[in-house]
Amino acid sequence: MPQITIHLGGRERLEPAISRATPLGALGTEALVWIGTTRIRGSATALRALADALTEAADLADAYDTDPEAFNQREQEQAERDPDR
Repeated sequence: MPQITIHLGGRERLEPAISRATPLGALGTEALVWIGTTRIRGSATALRALADALTEAADLADAYDTDPEAFNQREQEQAERDPDR
């Protein structure tokens, strides 16, 4: 699977939108998010899952910035409890 990196610096335009469903329901409504000129589209469920993952990643970054040693210790302890992770 190809990897795409999108670096956000805080000045990019973030715009939510939808693509409306067709009248007979042949195509469902999709959720859209524009990040600058990049468009992310998918079902509402998929975009909520993405939002949850983004929130979790932001929380991890904040935790690391607050106390890197404590963060690394928690990660190491978790890896020891669940080596298949």
